[in-house]
Amino acid sequence: MTEVRSFDWDTTPDQKDQTFSYLAKGMRALWHLVRTERKKLMLVVLFVAVIEIISLTTPFLFARVIDTMQQLGEETSSLDPTQLVATVGAMALLSVLTLVFQRGVQEPMFLSSLIRLENYWPRLAQEKLLALSVGFHERENTGRKIAKVNKGVEKLVGMVADIFWALLPSLFYLTFNLVFIFVYDWRLGLVFVLPLLPAVWVNLAMYRMAYPLWEEWEKKKEESIGKFCQSIINVRSVQSFVAEEREVDAHGFMRFAMERLDTRVSLSMQRYFFVMELLLKTSFYGTVITGLYFVSQGWSTIGVVTFIFITGNATIQSLSGIVQVYSRMLRHLVAAERMHQLLDEPVEVDNSAQGQVPTHWDGTLSFNEVSFTYQGKEMPILDSLSLSITPGEMLAFVGKSGSGKSTIVNLLARVYDPTKGSVCVGEHDARSVDRNWYRSKFAFVPQDVEIFDGTIRDNVAYAYPQVSDAVVTEALTAAYLTECIEDAGRFPSGILTEVGERGVRLSGGERQRVGIARAYVALLSGATVLVLDEATSSLDSQSEQVVQTFIEQLRKDKNITIIAIAHRLSTIKKADRICVLEQGRIIEMGDHEQLLKENGLYKRLVSLQQLGELRD
Repeated sequence: MTEVRSFDWDTTPDQKDQTFSYLAKGMRALWHLVRTERKKLMLVVLFVAVIEIISLTTPFLFARVIDTMQQLGEETSSLDPTQLVATVGAMALLSVLTLVFQRGVQEPMFLSSLIRLENYWPRLAQEKLLALSVGFHERENTGRKIAKVNKGVEKLVGMVADIFWALLPSLFYLTFNLVFIFVYDWRLGLVFVLPLLPAVWVNLAMYRMAYPLWEEWEKKKEESIGKFCQSIINVRSVQSFVAEEREVDAHGFMRFAMERLDTRVSLSMQRYFFVMELLLKTSFYGTVITGLYFVSQGWSTIGVVTFIFITGNATIQSLSGIVQVYSRMLRHLVAAERMHQLLDEPVEVDNSAQGQVPTHWDGTLSFNEVSFTYQGKEMPILDSLSLSITPGEMLAFVGKSGSGKSTIVNLLARVYDPTKGSVCVGEHDARSVDRNWYRSKFAFVPQDVEIFDGTIRDNVAYAYPQVSDAVVTEALTAAYLTECIEDAGRFPSGILTEVGERGVRLSGGERQRVGIARAYVALLSGATVLVLDEATSSLDSQSEQVVQTFIEQLRKDKNITIIAIAHRLSTIKKADRICVLEQGRIIEMGDHEQLLKENGLYKRLVSLQQLGELRD
């Protein structure tokens, strides 16, 4: 099995990585995530730069007008207005040109890219989550995973919007304006810039204070959403045990903790913002006063001071905006970085052999010295297991809980790959053939059948939605569902009746029969191995007998291999071979009669269950 690196949504970055280096890391992650829109976004950056240069040209021209008027006023009493009118006309033209570029080109291009990314990222996350192993999904509840993915997408969209609507325009404006000021008068440029450095330090101090609190808030939000989703998903149990008030109180307690935490950090940030904005205002007015002094001494011109007065306040606002956007982006990176980690999570059961299909396979399956250890465990659940499965046979696995029965089935169906050894399809390692082709050869019926929110037909034909109604009808008959569906009171639309989320309108036995019918459709559509993992546990004796009869008939007609984990004697007695497992090893093997004669673990299990239920 491929070694999987540790992955935890709640991992907090090191403190040393939470400033510029962390931002740079996040920007690299974002650059990777926007790869489908990179060319258009780079054009947007170019347009933003052009627009900000043009917007600064207007006050620059106005400053030149002021200087020209001053010079003309000193030289002559008559002033030719032609040059001034032309300059003002150029300023108006530049303003219109800026508006055309911004509203007609830059923003439509950016908005279209942002909308595409907003809808692309959820599809990408779903594709990744569906590719990850069952083991990954077992480590965290569904509500929290969905909350984190949705939050990750939301934060990514917010980051991109902040970058192109706030950060880049402000950054370009600040940079180009400082260039203009230094070109005009480098001394005033220094007076303007130096007080800005403490403001940046204050921002970093604020971030160091706020980040741990942001991180804690994010975790509490994820927990609260997970708690909320679980209470809704398990609403039957909540209502049955009169736990509504307890669930609401538990969720409310989490939200109250979030409220206190958010209030604490928000009020603290206001104090930092006050100090920062005070420094920025000091920088602005200090530069204006110094500029006026320079004018009085003949070291500068009134046009330069006018330019600084017009653009300086906007520059201060730009810097303040950059600081706030920077802080917000760093907070967004808490969730966005996890989104990137999810998309980078290695797929344990990959499809590196995509397209590789055996030219000939007689149906033989085998385990060759297979060992398997679950992630986070030290002891293997299977230890050097070897077993050959003959095409067309029925093979059953029995044993105490934790002996490795379900693990064998999961390895066989490539839900997991072995830690050591190999599972082979014919003479080929299953990892060396197309994963999807291999998996399609199995029809799986678990103990707890997963029902989708849709119609009975949707669920039965889930693996092959385009199959004919005749195939669906045959599968319904095989699963003993036909008579149930004929009950117009419960199923008014027959097989087109909606079953509700997780099959809430079906009984436990009916959900199990839907799972059997679903597997039957797969068998009729090309699967050659039927896996029954306690598949008949929820059926009454009559239904089980009918299902067994049809399965046996299908097995004879199509040479179906059946692998069963079953506790009912009626199922086990029909197996060609029964493998008795203990601590990940096969300690007994034979048919029902042979194993009873051996007076071993199998016989003891049968005796304990009174020839009935060998529970998993």
